[in-house]
Amino acid sequence: MSKGGSTTSEVKVPEYIEAAAQRNLNRADKVSQLGYVPEYGPTVAAFTPMQQAAFQNTAGAAGAFGMSSPTSQRDIMGGMAPPTTYANGVQGYSSAPMYEQMVAELARNRPGQKSYIDSFFIDPTSGNYSSQAPVDYTQYNTMAQDARNEASADRSNALAIANASRPVTYNNSTTSVNTPLSYAPGGVNDPFLTSKPSQIIAGATGGIPGMTAGSDNVYTRTGSAAPTTSIRPVARPSNRDDDSTTPPGMVRQPNGTLTRAGSAAPTSSPRPVSRDDSSSSSSSGGCVVATHAVESGAFSPRTKREAVVWCMDVLHGKWWGEAIRRGYRYCGTKKIEQGKAREHYDEFRRYIDFARGKKRTLRGAATFTLRTVQFFAIGLVKRDA
Repeated sequence: MSKGGSTTSEVKVPEYIEAAAQRNLNRADKVSQLGYVPEYGPTVAAFTPMQQAAFQNTAGAAGAFGMSSPTSQRDIMGGMAPPTTYANGVQGYSSAPMYEQMVAELARNRPGQKSYIDSFFIDPTSGNYSSQAPVDYTQYNTMAQDARNEASADRSNALAIANASRPVTYNNSTTSVNTPLSYAPGGVNDPFLTSKPSQIIAGATGGIPGMTAGSDNVYTRTGSAAPTTSIRPVARPSNRDDDSTTPPGMVRQPNGTLTRAGSAAPTSSPRPVSRDDSSSSSSSGGCVVATHAVESGAFSPRTKREAVVWCMDVLHGKWWGEAIRRGYRYCGTKKIEQGKAREHYDEFRRYIDFARGKKRTLRGAATFTLRTVQFFAIGLVKRDA
């Protein structure tokens, strides 16, 4: 695909081709260490008795007319040594003795060079490797195996995020809080931020994680020294109907909002803090589909963070970028209300991976192009999305 003047292409090799190539490399590496294999059998056939008789007759005829002619059998055969007799009476000549004589001469005259040549091959007597054993290429993962390992790691991460919430009973009522990642003040598991005011003040039958209750229901953090004076947690403003207990030092306004005693009532009812505020835009709504996926356990916070960072770098502050963001929020909110958001998780991940250059595929390019045009067109119309 082409983007920003650069071209990116992706070629996927089938896994069975990769595995076969690994096996071929292993075999080629082993074969290369065999070395030269001399032939010890007959390589040149000897003359037959009929041929030898013809040579003798020719020499005898030449002598009968007074011409010079050989007299011994070796001379008649052109000075050749007698042939070697092999199985089944086959006679012939072998090149092995001459080869071994040449190798011996090389070892005697150039021992260093002969030793270096031998280091590339196995010992012809013991069969042991002279230098090092061949590389086993099958010990390396194929690209498909790496992809499966990465997908397995992503699934494990997603399951860990999904299992990071477990039911905890406060005052005989079950709620869901994060498992102990951090009980530090202001942390994601700070009991003062994850419990209702009535639960903190009245006390919990099973206790609050990371907190120790005193005799007067005053909670202190586990491991810290007991306060010299009674200190009670400051509850967050709330307008929930189930907060039946008003904490000491607080006054409940007619609209249900808690304020400090002696302070003026707020002119407007503050809204509860949303869990999406930390990742939302300062001017408008946040990444609705990614937020929904994180809450359902399908995405890890890292996936959402990548989408938010790309959005801030590319789309924020640009008129066309804001139009795309409005269209995305409108479509995403509509799918969430219809209960169909899960059907678009994979599409969202494919869109962000292509936009960030993490995975450029034809399918990702089609998703990115079609959805961007759709979001832009809708964002131009839905100004209040």
